[in-house]
Amino acid sequence: MAKTPIIENIKNSPVDRSIGFHIVIFLLVFLSLNAQASSNEDSLVSPPESEELEKKVSTQELADRPVWLEALIWPFSHIFQPILSAAVFPIVTPLRYAFSNRVVDKGINLASFGKEKNILIYPTFNLKPGSTTEMALIYRHRNLFFDLNYLVLSFSLYANGDWDSNVRYSKNNIFKTDFMSSSRIGIQRDRNSSFVIPNTTESFTQTDSSFYIESGLTHVLPHAKNWNASLSFNLRFANADLPDVYDSILTDHPSFYVRDRGVYQDFVEKRIHFSLQFDNTDAPFVPSKGSRVIWNIGYSWVSDYSNLHLDLPWRKEKSHDYYYTEFVYQHYFLLGKSVQYMLSMAEAREVRRRTSGFSWDDAVRLWNPEQMKELLLDRKVIALQFRFRNLTEVEEGGAPFSAIPNLNSRFPLRGYTTSLTAFSLMGLSLEYRWPIDRYIDGVFFNEYALFSDKFYSWKTKNLRNSWGFGVRVRSPDMFFFRTQIGFHGLHGIALVLTVSSEFM
Repeated sequence: MAKTPIIENIKNSPVDRSIGFHIVIFLLVFLSLNAQASSNEDSLVSPPESEELEKKVSTQELADRPVWLEALIWPFSHIFQPILSAAVFPIVTPLRYAFSNRVVDKGINLASFGKEKNILIYPTFNLKPGSTTEMALIYRHRNLFFDLNYLVLSFSLYANGDWDSNVRYSKNNIFKTDFMSSSRIGIQRDRNSSFVIPNTTESFTQTDSSFYIESGLTHVLPHAKNWNASLSFNLRFANADLPDVYDSILTDHPSFYVRDRGVYQDFVEKRIHFSLQFDNTDAPFVPSKGSRVIWNIGYSWVSDYSNLHLDLPWRKEKSHDYYYTEFVYQHYFLLGKSVQYMLSMAEAREVRRRTSGFSWDDAVRLWNPEQMKELLLDRKVIALQFRFRNLTEVEEGGAPFSAIPNLNSRFPLRGYTTSLTAFSLMGLSLEYRWPIDRYIDGVFFNEYALFSDKFYSWKTKNLRNSWGFGVRVRSPDMFFFRTQIGFHGLHGIALVLTVSSEFM
């Protein structure tokens, strides 16, 4: 028998309440990204006479600056700007290369096949330290067998030889009705999978070779615009076992009994899920107006656990069934006078041309109130999300570990590299988005989350905050990936590189 590990309650980081600091950092990063993350595509083109005249006037204005103004600007030009440029260099450099060579446009065209460009085949990467480094291949096919159907195949291979794969298929207007069907099959082989003790960040390793099948129907509600309801059924064959590193095996814990939680064991889970949704957003992956509201409720029947290769004290078998609820509210505000958020190809080229020679002196002139109003408020989107999740056990202490909600970078709480599980979670996210290029958004985010073991009991000591910035690559009807840097206070940095969107 392996030795029982010493278990400690890890103290969570306090909330960073320096909102003013967030705003200052955001403004500096925003100006720097707009200054540096741009294309040199049109920089060799000679400017028209009016632009040359404007440049001469600007040069004369700079020469006529009073000494006190020069002294005020000098620290920004010679201290803050170089430091900021160095800080954002890892993000800005690949972006500049991508814009200059139109990597995104060429990549989408290169990955598209078929007469109607309805097939996409492309690789994805998740470059994280250690065995979690991932390389994946994704195949997307629209109108494969019929009109309005969609097939997605994906296969991921990890650095340690683990892999996972899933197949998704959806069909709209079944038999010319308002029904939509969706099915999903998936399997994973993960020897480094883990579980987390509720209300802590204590994580332990176990192997996971689970297999699942899911199928559902969705229908538009009659006489209710933008409303639809869906009913789905999920069958999961959980197959967990002891890890190779026996020192990480959990055999005793004051509040988490592994035999009752399905840890290192096999079981079958049958779940029925009902969802009611409202959605009047203008684009699925680039929403700039409208709201999205989702109510989810489900019940899960869980079989007895089996194949536990540990000698543990016997207890009376508990019911492992549970039910869960979730509420999601999202709203998008389009700022400024522009009719749409996305840039057309002509507008994207114009943005590259105007920003190709952007300098710090130009940034200083932007402090003019009218210039600042246009820079910060025109064609920008404020994205707001509130999410609540709760799990209730039929018999306390019996639900499987995999059912307990997770608080991590996908909840989202992007400034943390560790996961936290709790029976009740609440999260509030606020994002400021602006178009950098045709398929690329810049993002600044600030988010808060609360966790509790009871949905009616919330404590401020369980409040967490993270903030940060980054980019997202998408088209109007498809999300490709996002790269973001998150912070929780001043206690650490987390790199988020994923193909899933922020508000899942």
